[in-house]
Amino acid sequence: MPSQPPPPRPSSPEARGAFAARIAVVGRAAVLLLLAVLGWQVLQRELAVTASGGALRFLHIIDLAIHEAGHAFGLILPPFFSILSGSALQVALPAACALLFLHQRHMTSFAVALFWTGESVTDVAIYMADARRQVRPLLGGHEAFHDWNYLLGQLHLLGWAPAIGRLTFGVGILMIIAALAVAANEAHRTWQRAVSA
Repeated sequence: MPSQPPPPRPSSPEARGAFAARIAVVGRAAVLLLLAVLGWQVLQRELAVTASGGALRFLHIIDLAIHEAGHAFGLILPPFFSILSGSALQVALPAACALLFLHQRHMTSFAVALFWTGESVTDVAIYMADARRQVRPLLGGHEAFHDWNYLLGQLHLLGWAPAIGRLTFGVGILMIIAALAVAANEAHRTWQRAVSA
């Protein structure tokens, strides 16, 4: 009777750990690459009223849903704050996610949420910059109410809408750059751990 080959031995814990470390490096590098591509698209979009295609369009739809939910939650507030609540929630929700991940020391998740916050700020900036001209398509068509036309009008800042939009856009870009720096640092640290393992 021929002898059977011995059953395959399970891989050692060291080999499994090295494989997991390589997968972590690839994952963090992929996140960094994705954020860099999206960040470049946000930068190229600038304050253009028409939303970009692809992934930025998808993010805009998410931002818009959160924005509209903010208005629903703000119905009990005085009119100025009820109108402000859309943009406020649009920025506050991803910022809260970022703070939660930062508190838990999940730095790659923090970078993604911080990027989303910055992207959301740039999305609000486009809406702000359009306050005077009102050419951005709104839900509800031509009869729809332009939040930032009302808000900046109430503050007697409507003439400053393009400048306020550019300033806000710059703040969003700085947040995106910070998110990219955090993601790059995490990818580098993960690579160093994988090499030393």
